[in-house]
Amino acid sequence: MGDGKASIYNVISLVFLALTILVIVFVISRLAGPPVERQQEVGSVPTVAALPSLTPTPIPTTGLPPTFTFTPTDTLTPTTTLSPTATASIAPPTSTITDTPRPTEPPTVTPTPSVSPTPLPTETPTGPTPTLAPTQNPYLFELRQGQVVLTQNYGNSAGCAWQGLGGQVFNTEGIPLDGLKIHVFGTNFDRIVDSGSNSLYGPGGWEVPVDNKISAQSYYVELMSPGGTVVSDRIPVTFPSDCARNVAVVNFIQTRAT
Repeated sequence: MGDGKASIYNVISLVFLALTILVIVFVISRLAGPPVERQQEVGSVPTVAALPSLTPTPIPTTGLPPTFTFTPTDTLTPTTTLSPTATASIAPPTSTITDTPRPTEPPTVTPTPSVSPTPLPTETPTGPTPTLAPTQNPYLFELRQGQVVLTQNYGNSAGCAWQGLGGQVFNTEGIPLDGLKIHVFGTNFDRIVDSGSNSLYGPGGWEVPVDNKISAQSYYVELMSPGGTVVSDRIPVTFPSDCARNVAVVNFIQTRAT
């Protein structure tokens, strides 16, 4: 086996050697032959453009500017002398002063200074400032809680086909009182009822119908003693012509014993 591989390598070496010899022979033969002439390519040479010639512009041969010499020809000499021709003389005005006798002046009177009286100091009272007592209500009764309450008719079954006033009377301890007189009056209306005459408003209750329909009418209410003496202020009442406020609740309460 080893001898076979060596034979193959020997053959390959001989082939490469033969090829090398052929290449060397070809190169030597080329170098020994005449040189091959090359035809030069003739190209078109660009035409050189003729540049315009510059003609020099003549420079003016002007000399230096002329020199002017100033020579004075005339001498200015003043020929006229100004002198004043007249002298003005201003004389002060003359006047004649005549002495006039002066009237006799009265003697001067020097006023005597008046003496102003010195004010005496005002005495300031000492002690606590007196407190004014509040004005007492001349009446024994007044409007309870200081207001009239307008509400819906609850004292009878007439509903909106009714309008009136009602309420109660109380003493100083809040106990209902019977037997006092309630006076209700207005335009073309005047009526008196007793407290305790209508229990629908509670003990000491009263009621005064004023119309069989709602209307915007105004009235006065006052409380009187059993003998007819007025014991309260006049309380004004104005209805708003509203079915939900067709009853005016007017309650009186006693503020003092006598």
